[in-house]
Amino acid sequence: MHRTNVRWGGRLSASARGLAATVALSLPLTLGGLTLATPGPALGAPAATQSIAAAGLDGVAAGNAAITSVDLSGTWSFTPAGRATTSITVPGGGWYKQGFTDVNEAVYSRSITVPDTGQPQSTWIEFGAVNHQATLSVDGRVVATQTTAFTPSNFDISSYAAPGTTHTISVQVKGRGALKASDGKYLVPIAADWSEAVPQGIFRSASLRVYPAVYVSDTFVRTSVANRTLSYDVSVTNSSAATRTVTLTGALASDGAGSFSYPQLPQQTVTVAARSTAKVTVGPVAWDLGTTSYWWPNVPYRSGYRAQLHRLAVHATVDDGRTSDATYRFGFRESTQNGEYYYLNGARVNFRGDSLQGADYDRVNNGGKGDAYDTLPGFLPPSSGNGGWPQAVDNYQRLNYNVVRMHMEPASPYMLDVADEIGLMIIDETAIRSGSQNFVSGRDNMVAHARALTLRDRNHPAIIRWSQINEPSSNANDSQSFQQDLYAAMNGNDGTRPISIDAGIGADSPSRYPAMTYPNFAIFAHYLDGVGRYGEALNRHSGRPDGEGEYIWPACSTKQGFTWFATATAAKRGKDASDLRPYTLLSAWASVVPGVRTTDFTTEENTRPVYGADNLPDPWSNLQIQRVQAAFNPVAAVDLPFWSASGNSDSNGTFPLPQAVPSYARNATVTRNITVFNDDFADTSVGFTWTARLDSPTGAVVASGSTNLTVPLGSRVTQPVSFTTPNTGSRVYLQLSTTKAGSPVFTDAVEYFNLTGGSGTGPTPGTYRIVNRNSGKPLAIAGNSTADGAKTVQQSGTPTWTISTTQDAYTLRYTASGKMLDVNA
Repeated sequence: MHRTNVRWGGRLSASARGLAATVALSLPLTLGGLTLATPGPALGAPAATQSIAAAGLDGVAAGNAAITSVDLSGTWSFTPAGRATTSITVPGGGWYKQGFTDVNEAVYSRSITVPDTGQPQSTWIEFGAVNHQATLSVDGRVVATQTTAFTPSNFDISSYAAPGTTHTISVQVKGRGALKASDGKYLVPIAADWSEAVPQGIFRSASLRVYPAVYVSDTFVRTSVANRTLSYDVSVTNSSAATRTVTLTGALASDGAGSFSYPQLPQQTVTVAARSTAKVTVGPVAWDLGTTSYWWPNVPYRSGYRAQLHRLAVHATVDDGRTSDATYRFGFRESTQNGEYYYLNGARVNFRGDSLQGADYDRVNNGGKGDAYDTLPGFLPPSSGNGGWPQAVDNYQRLNYNVVRMHMEPASPYMLDVADEIGLMIIDETAIRSGSQNFVSGRDNMVAHARALTLRDRNHPAIIRWSQINEPSSNANDSQSFQQDLYAAMNGNDGTRPISIDAGIGADSPSRYPAMTYPNFAIFAHYLDGVGRYGEALNRHSGRPDGEGEYIWPACSTKQGFTWFATATAAKRGKDASDLRPYTLLSAWASVVPGVRTTDFTTEENTRPVYGADNLPDPWSNLQIQRVQAAFNPVAAVDLPFWSASGNSDSNGTFPLPQAVPSYARNATVTRNITVFNDDFADTSVGFTWTARLDSPTGAVVASGSTNLTVPLGSRVTQPVSFTTPNTGSRVYLQLSTTKAGSPVFTDAVEYFNLTGGSGTGPTPGTYRIVNRNSGKPLAIAGNSTADGAKTVQQSGTPTWTISTTQDAYTLRYTASGKMLDVNA
């Protein structure tokens, strides 16, 4: 939120600008009858899906501690630079969405009346987001200037607008086109420069909020599973002219169906100087409520799952008898990096998911292009005919994706609230990207943005890692010191999560930033196999997690590339990758966000998505989506060599490729080595069953086997499967299944083998003409030669061959010469 008193004109310092963008998280959210979030499939079936409460796009935290709030959305006066005054809707998705597509700078204005709460108060104008520089004035007097990117922009107008009075406020806003360095590069984090429709101006929300003169302005909740403790930092703002002594108390409650005996929280007293903010730490307090009180992701997927959340109510009593109350929602969980692996609540976690490119969806014309996260139905609360963002999260989870990187364009607070509730892990990335931004001239703006994003989002348990930048290696202005500043901005204002960089093509060498050896820091390369190519490469860097942040693009918008999502990921999983995110799902399946059609937008790679709501009404029956589900399943059993043989697929996305399917002789012993994964968060015991069936996935059982395996969490084991092929039929299908605590988790029956050699269904020994079915001509030996090595040809006439059996095969002998057919080496 707005938590600083800014009363000067001009640009704010980085620290003040960051404070002004802080959001206090989170108000209670009522989710009646929710399922208790506990790990592992051994739990009872979850309750039916409950509605996700709609708290507005600013999320459950909006207006925390406010006495009263006035919605400023509606029609404002709008004057683009150099043009006549007109009107615009605020927020309305920003000015680009409303048809002002060539505007770089404009002034918004309207009148406001300040509520009189009957007590000393602090009055703020709060915008959900402004891209990018906003100068707010009251009756022509400049209050402050703030430079932000996708995060709140908030202004203290207490000294400019007394309670009960009416004023004109104006906001001069500069978009990305007005904020460029002399080299033409942007001075602000703009996310995707290639997308014309990234929101500009004021968007998301606009409010006038009134707080007590002394109030709880922020609280950051820190939880430790390792130490089983909770602590929290409370910021108290004193906007009055006198020093105040404030007594803080707190109380915990469940946000969901769980019932717990919460610990009592100690009372704290803090002295806050006039017109300043003080911070006090409460705790650590023992948390002995068990694993059912922890926040867990929905892994393995369970329909209707709800994660366990909690509420912290903070009550402040001022020495003049006045009070302030704020409530914050949190999840008790701990995300850590330890050497080469990541851990969640002490269990090793492997990330398997997507990088959601919001700038693509910004191109959807839904009453204008732009600001998809705040205006497109698939990113909003459920509406008539559209399941909204909760359905999108469920689609990701049902696909067996456990993580989404919010790629360059930060998510709305509402989107993060839903991820908290449904249990989708999030990598929260800044809008700082590669070559189009000037990391030198715009350095302060970039660092302030990283800080503001961290302060806005740090109470969300779904956020398990920060991504401080995307592909910096393509920017000549990149430097180690710049990356260290970004790291310090995020880690210094959080310190409870790992931080990473999604680097450019192969740019993940530790030598790139040799001083950044922080234990919670890693770099993930992109496109290790080349751009738009299938491959199975994985870089190894001792002492830090391995993986690949982007691969496949731009082939992701082809059926062949969509199959690579499955085959390449399976291969890289088999090499112990900690983080795998093929890029990007929306190009293959646009309606992972409900309602989006293939014709709605042109992708980053300048084409149309493969599938959408217009051509895929039932995605879960689609063979390619089923293949991706299998590849990403946390407890999959996979014949990796079989998958790899068809890994490159074909233009139709075929899997398996018929020409890549192995063949075995009849009555032969077959041994296949199956890799069994355990990317669950509980229970190292995995039930593994295999069944060989004749000629179809539901055919007669040829052989079968079952065993209980011990598979460490986050790891895999290899289990051999052996059987004897039958002497009849043409194929054997191998069905692979896994269970946890007796409950099915994975099954797949796409794998098959061809059978060759003699059997009761083969040709009877005797004399035959062998005819080419296309030409109708018989097979013969050229010139009826009796020489060894003579060539076979097709010709007219009635040449014959004698077929005989020998062990598990046949021989062909040319009747005219008496010699057998063979193939030269």
